[in-house]
Amino acid sequence: MIKNKFYRYRFNNRYRLARRSKIPNFRISKFKLIILGICIIIMLNTILFFPHFFRSTYIVTIANKQIKTVDDKKIYLIYTQMENGDTRVFKNTNSLLEFKFDSEDIYGGLRINRTYEIKAYGFRIPLTEKYENIVKIKGVK
Repeated sequence: MIKNKFYRYRFNNRYRLARRSKIPNFRISKFKLIILGICIIIMLNTILFFPHFFRSTYIVTIANKQIKTVDDKKIYLIYTQMENGDTRVFKNTNSLLEFKFDSEDIYGGLRINRTYEIKAYGFRIPLTEKYENIVKIKGVK
């Protein structure tokens, strides 16, 4: 069989097209894995500490209190009325990062229709069950 230059040209083009259509073989170096690990650690720390960057102090009147149990964990919800008449819900849970382990004592000490100064961290997301967490409470009147 005689092979001419046209045959060789056609064969080479087919071979090149077939080589291009294959999925490339990705190789991950140790450096890329280390960078990826560092990025994941930074993202997890940011998500974990993000609510702690938003701190606020409010003067509120306690309207109601409620205990909510989720997976054998108690969440103390405190319904308040702000000075300007708006209502706001706070949660009162223990926080390892804040070294706060007295949420039951704080909840038990709150009296309805009394005014308090509340220091809280976090932010409220209306569609989820995310509330600002109370850190300290001090009676005003």
